[in-house]
Amino acid sequence: MLELIESLNSFQHRSAKLYLAMVVSFAVLGISIILFFPVLSLLLLTSAITSLFTLETFSDLAPLLYQLPLAALSAYLFYQFVTLELNTPKASEIYITTNKKKTPKLMALIEELEQHFNTSQIDSILITDQFDISIHNTPHYCIPLQGQTSLQIGLPLMQIVSAAQFKALLARRIGQLSLVNNKITGRLSLFQDQLQQYLTTCQKSTHWSLKPFFYLIRSYQKIFTGLAFYAIRMDELAADQYALDIVDDNDFSQTLSQTIIANHYLKNTFWVSMYKLQRQYPNKMIFPHANMAISFAQSVKTERSQQLIEQQFQMLNDFQSTTPLLRTRLNEMGYENYRLPEPFDATAAQVYLDSALPKVTKIFDKLWLQRLQTQRETNTPLNSNEQRLNLLANKVQQQPLSADETWEFAVLTEKITGYHAAIPIYKKILERNPMHAKAMFAIGRILLSYNDPTGLDALNKATFLEPGMQKTADELIARYQARVNASPEPADEMFA
Repeated sequence: MLELIESLNSFQHRSAKLYLAMVVSFAVLGISIILFFPVLSLLLLTSAITSLFTLETFSDLAPLLYQLPLAALSAYLFYQFVTLELNTPKASEIYITTNKKKTPKLMALIEELEQHFNTSQIDSILITDQFDISIHNTPHYCIPLQGQTSLQIGLPLMQIVSAAQFKALLARRIGQLSLVNNKITGRLSLFQDQLQQYLTTCQKSTHWSLKPFFYLIRSYQKIFTGLAFYAIRMDELAADQYALDIVDDNDFSQTLSQTIIANHYLKNTFWVSMYKLQRQYPNKMIFPHANMAISFAQSVKTERSQQLIEQQFQMLNDFQSTTPLLRTRLNEMGYENYRLPEPFDATAAQVYLDSALPKVTKIFDKLWLQRLQTQRETNTPLNSNEQRLNLLANKVQQQPLSADETWEFAVLTEKITGYHAAIPIYKKILERNPMHAKAMFAIGRILLSYNDPTGLDALNKATFLEPGMQKTADELIARYQARVNASPEPADEMFA
């Protein structure tokens, strides 16, 4: 799939309209695949009825012997499919539904944005434990047209951004429903999400009649995900214009930086610490969601934030995530550089959840602890690294990982599965970004561990790109030289 995405890069730049026409045509093909059995059934029934009324001799009955059974089978398969209930996708089992009574200020904000963008009413609103805001459209009777719309808002996001930043991010998603700036790409994005709903529901079903749909949709989805990669990225870029309807460009540029910093902190520091603390003190009550905002405010330093944003800003290519590059998003606003976020007094959760916030965080922390308890009772090892690795391994089967996620995937794979499994991932990182010092260093380190002298060259290149690694590299080289006389065979085969 990555090869397909990379090969389309120059094409979509040269001729965006032709590229979108190709993706739309393939989407129409996908809808035809979904409607294949009802159309086939109708054609066979029409043919059978026509043959019945034009019957002249007994030999004319032969076509009916196969037309009627095939029509009946197609109709049965379609009936099973159309009566299958699609469930709104949820990224986690930790969530709560909300309404005007529970969170009046949040609901008032959503209604305000719906009126501003003239969108149809959202059917259900969920607060989840994920760091994002997402819109899902679940088709009625499995037909890929307009269905029930669900808005899912991540509590961690509300805990770490300001009220104005949250309003801008929420405007991006609600604005996308209006399809004002993104008529084509918006529909393609909704269709991609619906494909995943079809696939997940058919996969969970044990009824034999849904197997044909599962295999058809799975094969189709793999190709469509690669073809539509840049269309979905265009849709995300167009969504930024909805945010700029609500806040000015300076505030939104800071919002982009804030979300990058916060997401990195939660994923790589906060949750790792929470799971580690819980393992060390299994009988102690842990309250991650209640303490999330204060932990972020106290832990994230300006110097590290600037380093992280600078790293993201310098990225020129990313074939892993449909999220547009930071540089591209800022250039669309006329900015040649990034803006670091300024401090703020109250989080979006404090403003829009108001008095409901303590209750919401208490519920989420209780559900989080219950999930960990369930894992213990089923003898599932409580290992946050293994959980994260499994999550990334499952995700990479469905969609490309971001650059940060790919690096995390490689590190966790090496740590848990071993060198052999991690090597191809490190090499993939270097194929996409030959200047990735950490991946180069990892390759050199592993080579030297197998006494392969080519690891010296890899370490030298890595330390040239990142001088801060020199001390560790010197230690690795010294240990290699100490055992070089008893060196085993080089690991060429492993790195083939």
